[in-house]
Amino acid sequence: MKSLKIIFCLFFLCLNLQAQKMRIKDIWRQKKGDFASSDFLEVQNKLKLHLKYNEVVVIELDKLETDSNALSYRILGVKNYDYWRFLGDVSTLQFPILAGGNYVLEIRYGDKSSILKLNVIVQQTFWQEWWFWPSIVFYVLCLLGIAAYFFFIYNLRQKLKVQEIRNRIAADLHDEVGSNLSSIAIFVELLRKKAPKDLTPILDKITSNSKESVQLMQDTIWAIQAKNDDFQKFIDKMKDFSRTVLSAKNISLNFDCLISSNKNILTMDQRKNAYLIFKESINNIAKHANASKANVKIWQENELIFIEILDNGQGFDTQLSFEGNGLINFKERAAECDMNIDINSQINKGTSILMSITTD
Repeated sequence: MKSLKIIFCLFFLCLNLQAQKMRIKDIWRQKKGDFASSDFLEVQNKLKLHLKYNEVVVIELDKLETDSNALSYRILGVKNYDYWRFLGDVSTLQFPILAGGNYVLEIRYGDKSSILKLNVIVQQTFWQEWWFWPSIVFYVLCLLGIAAYFFFIYNLRQKLKVQEIRNRIAADLHDEVGSNLSSIAIFVELLRKKAPKDLTPILDKITSNSKESVQLMQDTIWAIQAKNDDFQKFIDKMKDFSRTVLSAKNISLNFDCLISSNKNILTMDQRKNAYLIFKESINNIAKHANASKANVKIWQENELIFIEILDNGQGFDTQLSFEGNGLINFKERAAECDMNIDINSQINKGTSILMSITTD
């Protein structure tokens, strides 16, 4: 009988040991008791632990009556924690600081005891949410869009302001300077009737200079006016002028433009100086070249616009006659803007003038 009692006691003791389960005894942050009781009950009953970002907690476990009380734990899927880490003969462990997300903490005593699995949910910070980086990109795009909009408005206002100033200057030149130059020509004609004959050459020179000044002023006004910025109007003006001047001298003209654009390709200075050089070249052909044919070709290569003026006239010596023909002004005008000019002429073989203009 006594041996049977011993066997039954050992049997019930074994059942009791097998029935033992690992339980969480306490949780605290900085000191015992600072963890809410309701939160602690949820951890005990549901085995779920909710933590804030960067929150540190200490977990205390009930020791089991086993041969080994060595506590070990691991956190599944976390680098440096995805293997059993032994803490020795203690019943507490500190959950490490991890990024926001869901984790599984496994705890055991010894090697054969039951394993306690605790689901730990670490709150994500706002920069870890899925919408954070798309929001940052959207915010940056909005800032760039707003900056581009205000820059466009500012640039448009500046252009409108410049166009208004240009139109006002052109109107002032036309009204004030134009009327004064015209008055000079009228006064010269009145003076011619009473002046002695020896003053006639001087009066003719004054009349000629005033007419040239009026024409130059009209060309300047045309270049300044904002409505003439498009390239096609520039081509039309050159074509009309060259046909009018050369046809009066019975010089045939071949005008070939390979550029078709209504955009503002040239700046105001480029357009003005290119036209004045072209105009002087046509006048030289009509007055001095004794030519029968003239060719004008306009084309574009990459960012360069070329204007070539050819004639089959008598030509001239560029070294001796350069200044006499007024061609020295060509290089001076070309130097005022981003433009190069090449003048070639041979006696009895004609003259070639090539302008190359860099566009924006």
